Amino acid sequence: MDTEKRELWDRLENEPERAYRAFESYLDLPSGARTLLQAYRCHVGNPHAAKPSDTWSRWSGEFAWRERAAAHDEHLARIRREAHERAVEEEAKRHAWLVERHRYETMEELSALHVGVMGYLDNLDWSSIRTQDVVQILKLKLDAAMRFEESAQARADGAGGREPDWTLETWEFADGVVEEILAEQDEDVPDEEEGEPGDSRP
Repeated sequence: MDTEKRELWDRLENEPERAYRAFESYLDLPSGARTLLQAYRCHVGNPHAAKPSDTWSRWSGEFAWRERAAAHDEHLARIRREAHERAVEEEAKRHAWLVERHRYETMEELSALHVGVMGYLDNLDWSSIRTQDVVQILKLKLDAAMRFEESAQARADGAGGREPDWTLETWEFADGVVEEILAEQDEDVPDEEEGEPGDSRP
């Protein structure tokens, strides 16, 4: 028993072999140029035929050539649509992957830069820097730390980052650090009244 799924444009059970070959000639024509006469001319190899044979005319009506060809056209159109959708989906996935890889590489570079800058600042001799430079460096350091923290939170939340704002608490913290640094500088400066160590002058 033949259990193979048959499509409307496949050969029908009651369709003679010659009739089906004629239908294939009709089906192979582009849908916009598909006519019974053109199919007949191609099939018999006579481009000047005035009209199809009576047998062709009978077959085309008896075996519903037009309806079967239309079903085949729709089938091909559906395949093209699905292929196009798959191509668009694959391109979108590829684009998302490239964006994610670029963002990862950027964050890797920023992380390395952040570690390097923070290490430099930690080992910096603050006593040799002017007070206004200390404030500016602290502002940059805190700004970088805030940006890094907000960027990590944004990635976790799946949202875009926001420019960090300098709040009153941030400025108070920076001022406190500056005061500590200045206090350390004062401790390192010898008292002029005490004189240099080993000085025996009155």
